[in-house]
Amino acid sequence: MTSPTRRYTLSLSCPDRVGIVAAVSAFLAQNKGWITEANHHADAQAERFFMRQEILADSLPFGIETLRDKFAPIAAEFQMDWRISDSARKKRVVILVSKQEHCLYDLLARWQADELNIEIPCVISNHETFRGLVEWHG
Repeated sequence: MTSPTRRYTLSLSCPDRVGIVAAVSAFLAQNKGWITEANHHADAQAERFFMRQEILADSLPFGIETLRDKFAPIAAEFQMDWRISDSARKKRVVILVSKQEHCLYDLLARWQADELNIEIPCVISNHETFRGLVEWHG
């Protein structure tokens, strides 16, 4: 299986106002950041703006820590709650299961076959039914 192109995902929310998309896009363009996916919307009732941008990691002339440092002033200016994640770092996922096993079987099989780019530190259940299966998968 070929690995997907490494990307950084910028996710943010902040009070809604004019100029957020322009500021984020200009910042990325000035730093040669290649946006591969962009989503944003405003919640009029909450008066909040939400954005998610995927950027090709190799398009930037620096790593994720420098990206975070350089983006921090924009985040402060717009009072953003934000984070930047790296697709090269596996997400930690906890699986919750009850008495229906089909989803558990599928997730564990895909995880074991390296089809899911995740770590599963534990499985939590309100029944002992699938303990053996989960322990067998490690």
